[in-house]
Amino acid sequence: MRCHSCMVETAKIYCPKCTKELFDGKKVQALTFDKQEFYQKRKEYAKRISISGVQDKLSLTFDENNTLITTDIEGHYILKPAPIEEQVDNSHDICANEHLSMQISKQIFNIPTAGSALIPFSTGELAYITKRFDYAKNGQKLDQEDFAAVLEYTSDRQGRNYKYESSYEACAKAIQMYIPASMPALEDFYKRIVVNYLIGNADAHLKNFSLYRAEGRKDRSLTPNYDLLYTRYHIPNEEGYMGLDLFEDEGDNPTKAFEAMGYYTLEDFELFADKIGIKTKRLEKIFEHILVSTPKVMEMIEHSFLSDEGKEAYRKNYEERLKLHLCYSIEQYDFNAKMRKVIDRLPI
Repeated sequence: MRCHSCMVETAKIYCPKCTKELFDGKKVQALTFDKQEFYQKRKEYAKRISISGVQDKLSLTFDENNTLITTDIEGHYILKPAPIEEQVDNSHDICANEHLSMQISKQIFNIPTAGSALIPFSTGELAYITKRFDYAKNGQKLDQEDFAAVLEYTSDRQGRNYKYESSYEACAKAIQMYIPASMPALEDFYKRIVVNYLIGNADAHLKNFSLYRAEGRKDRSLTPNYDLLYTRYHIPNEEGYMGLDLFEDEGDNPTKAFEAMGYYTLEDFELFADKIGIKTKRLEKIFEHILVSTPKVMEMIEHSFLSDEGKEAYRKNYEERLKLHLCYSIEQYDFNAKMRKVIDRLPI
């Protein structure tokens, strides 16, 4: 059996390590309710629940018998089942898709990432569960602000699509302003942007990045990574490649590569690194890690809970984004590709 969190071979649904990290050592096997009961509770909590986003979700907590139950207050877990089939394409794979994307972030790219797993309903159907990181061990709510709040973007000011109206460069400037040790945080943020691009997450908007004061800390830092998904597999006609533009002034001064191709390539990601202050030597390390990790990504996709069709789609998208987007440069343009030597040394 595969652990439904880290996917290693184990005797039970969760390995001992994930049982401790995700459920604080409590022996969780399956939920005691089914998907129909989930939607009944979702309807009951509709006016009171505060979890943001459009996908149906509920908060969970442990009761006195260490059983996970639904709650509308102080839930330390978020449960998301597969949506109704008519809402998105390939809905049967959406939970496994998010779970895989989160594990790629955590296990392969070593990005701080919210704990996550797949968990069976009482009927055996798998749902996605993630542990909230905005609560201290004593139950106290931690101070957290997403980047829409940090940058003061609201529907009143920027319109209904306000969370898509900024740029990753603007987020990076906020990191420089609000995080004392900003350089490690900027490198972390850069890796998150690249990983979102590689997995094909076109919904990485302002509300999917946050700052918080971690438990025992007075200074701010980036929250763990969250809400990662290969979105085009479920929304084939979605526009764009990322949730936000890379650059603040992109509309006025795109790179030559972007102007020619219509999507981001090596020139854009090198320029973005330069704009947010990442030095060439550090960028080489990031690119080297990305490239040498490709076989591990492919192995994890194959070992995931996706359907065979889902695995093929995820694999094909990742390889295309890596070879024809992130690592691609146009030879006839006068562009000093600093990462070309890393890419050529570690062929993909």
